Amino acid sequence: MKIAKTCLILSVIFFLCVQKLNSQNFDRPKEESTFELIQSATKAIEEGDFAKSANFLSLANASIDSTSSDLLQFKYYYTLGSLHFDRTQIAESQSAYNKAIELARKLQDTAFLVSSYSGMANALLVNQKYKKALVYQNEALSLLENEKSNAYYGLLSNMSIAYKQAQDFDNALAALLEVEEYFRTQNDPKSLAIVHNNLGELYRENIKDDLKAKDHYHKAIKLNTGIENRHQLSQNYHNLSLSFNNLKQIDSAYYYINNAIAIKTELGDLGGLAISNHALGLIQIEDKQYDAAIESFNKTLETSKQFGIAPGLFYANMGIGDAYLAKGNRNEALQYYLKVEEVANQSDSFEMKGSIASKLVDFYKESGNFERALYYSEKLKSIEDSIAIIKSNERLDELRIQYETSLAESENERLRQREVSQQERIRLQNLYLFILSFVMIALAFMLFAVIRTQKQKKSAYEEVSMTTEELEKQYEIVKEREEELKKQVILKDKIFSVLGHDLRTPLANIAGLIDSMTQIDLTPEELEFMLKHLRGETNASLKTLENILQWARLQMNDNSVNIKELDEDGIIIEIINNFESNTLAKEIKVTYKNESKSILKADENQFRSIANNLIANAIKFSPIKGEVKVVFKEEKDDFVLSISDQGKGIDASVINNLDTREELLSTYGTEGEKGTGIGLRIVKDFINLHKGKLEFSKNEPTGTIVTVKLPKEIKTVV
Repeated sequence: MKIAKTCLILSVIFFLCVQKLNSQNFDRPKEESTFELIQSATKAIEEGDFAKSANFLSLANASIDSTSSDLLQFKYYYTLGSLHFDRTQIAESQSAYNKAIELARKLQDTAFLVSSYSGMANALLVNQKYKKALVYQNEALSLLENEKSNAYYGLLSNMSIAYKQAQDFDNALAALLEVEEYFRTQNDPKSLAIVHNNLGELYRENIKDDLKAKDHYHKAIKLNTGIENRHQLSQNYHNLSLSFNNLKQIDSAYYYINNAIAIKTELGDLGGLAISNHALGLIQIEDKQYDAAIESFNKTLETSKQFGIAPGLFYANMGIGDAYLAKGNRNEALQYYLKVEEVANQSDSFEMKGSIASKLVDFYKESGNFERALYYSEKLKSIEDSIAIIKSNERLDELRIQYETSLAESENERLRQREVSQQERIRLQNLYLFILSFVMIALAFMLFAVIRTQKQKKSAYEEVSMTTEELEKQYEIVKEREEELKKQVILKDKIFSVLGHDLRTPLANIAGLIDSMTQIDLTPEELEFMLKHLRGETNASLKTLENILQWARLQMNDNSVNIKELDEDGIIIEIINNFESNTLAKEIKVTYKNESKSILKADENQFRSIANNLIANAIKFSPIKGEVKVVFKEEKDDFVLSISDQGKGIDASVINNLDTREELLSTYGTEGEKGTGIGLRIVKDFINLHKGKLEFSKNEPTGTIVTVKLPKEIKTVV
């Protein structure tokens, strides 16, 4: 029952032998069909179809005789042992694994030995022969020492359970801590959660340190919650409740055992519910809720009867007996203790027999029935003597197994030495072959060189002709690059020319205004007036510089577009507010209307530049007390931004220059405002990058309407 109550251990699945078998070919073709039957049986075991696997192995066994190869026989017995183990036929499993071990030693194959030792150890663990299992596990572990993989640490985790059951708690703890460190570095939360749960069990059940046990259970709960492993989580809650019960923290014990029962009910885990109901009964006895405890133990009893779980019958009846005894109902308690004795006598577990015998010794002593107490005391002594004899026999088995495995290791060492010698012979053969190959290659190379020399003479003229053509091509490339360099120099000159010419005047105006403000006393009205002009000149200078930089980037083929959702209202209103000093100075009325219901998608910086330049031009070319209208709307496939003014209208040469991309043309505004001549060029280029259209029309009776159309879905972004 202790194994059943212990958290699920890491299962060590050794595919080493299966992989090796699959990669080897049998010497005789007639064995191939038998091997395929064994492979089918292995696959059926993995799928949980044990009846199907047994059928395949029965057919394979009919084909195996004394002439069959050791390799085929090993595969058969190894697979048979796995099938018996999964069907809980432990004695049959051990017998099959014994034959597999003999064949693995005969084959002198380390991988086969590891798999067979591990299988035998697992069968012995289930059969409660822990020390004997440790012998096989140690042998398997020594063979894996040079390759510490998941298989090595999975086996080491299983060994910790064997150490624990053999009362060797120091080695059990050392093994689990080593496994915990490995799976922590491997970032394997599932395996790490199982290891922490096993550490908690070791501290709780054996080392009796419930505080450390709680710490490991909480770590396991955190890991299993993260990977949503509900089954393991329920087991963590179950074990944690028992630690709280040991610490007399009953409320916490109730909380966690109820969580465990809720999850197991949800998962339909009837066996797990039987165990958790038993734990709930133990907590209720500690809480002096004896009737509730009896009810919980009865639930365990019902499930155990339904599925024939002998340990469940043992512990459930024992729990009910303890509850009645705590209530003072000694007769009822004795009835259930006698049921416990009956279950123990029908089992092979000396642990169960010894436990109930010890319980009845104490019971009859307290009842004053010393005759019955003596009877059970002698029975307990007989059980302890039987256990001592078994341990002595197990020790002899351990020595025998160690002797046999030492012989097998010696044979493996001789095999390795033979392999090293054979590899050395192969290395020398390869060296001779390499030298001979080198000589042959050298002769072939010399012959090839002679032939090549003759061909070179013949093709020399052709190569000269090709070289001449290549030089001509390179000359053309150089000329093209020279033209491109000239264009870049012209571009640089244009940029410096614009910077020098168009920034000089506004900066000079700013300097003049600053001098005037510092040299004379100004009234508040005069100061406000000059500040507005200073702001206007500053904005004009910044706008000029921004246009020049944007134009320069476009000329240098910076055609990137970052499309995203925009707030056109916020952008356009911000631009209009930035020109407040200009509109106030010319008493221009600017109106804005948005008729679109869709979300604009465009490059924010480029859309802002388009709107800024067009609104600036409309204000620039509007007369005093004029009106500028800004309208944003949508059509079926496009967003439309239109800006109208009441100026004299745009000159046709300016529009033509946008298409021909000739020199920059700068014009003056109605109040002599100077521009760089690149504003519309930037607008045109940014609209082209968006695959849009720029249109100009006359605004009746006077002025210009500039219309920008940007597609709602930009299919191609350069």
